[in-house]
Amino acid sequence: MKDFCENQYCENPGAKVVPVSVNKPSDQRRTLCVPCEEAYTWGVQHGTITAQAKQALPHIDRFLKKDGFVILARNDGDPSRHGPFEAWAYQGPLDLQTATPVTFGVGTSVPDSLDALERQLENARQHVGRDKQELQLDRHRGS
Repeated sequence: MKDFCENQYCENPGAKVVPVSVNKPSDQRRTLCVPCEEAYTWGVQHGTITAQAKQALPHIDRFLKKDGFVILARNDGDPSRHGPFEAWAYQGPLDLQTATPVTFGVGTSVPDSLDALERQLENARQHVGRDKQELQLDRHRGS
């Protein structure tokens, strides 16, 4: 452990050695003071959670990039056994009068409803993929 914090903007005494990712996960170790180590820990937690969240909903992410939008709602008036939270996927401009509803997911919490919507979009994508393959086969057979 070095005597001083290795944060280039800090001159405090070093207190702890932590793993640091430069080229690959935890490939280096650095000495940090207590305040810098706390900020480092928060950053690692935030980065980990953010990375997991980005990977968790790839179909919703893909849908949003293709002129889609998602609305989250809480419907306490629906006594459904699936829960009061709804995630609706729409295609088209951000206008409920002209956009087309694609599918929805229902859950007991917002993450549950988003997970349900993710599964619905995944199933829809697989279905569309099969339809395209069948259409190409039909065209091939017809020619």
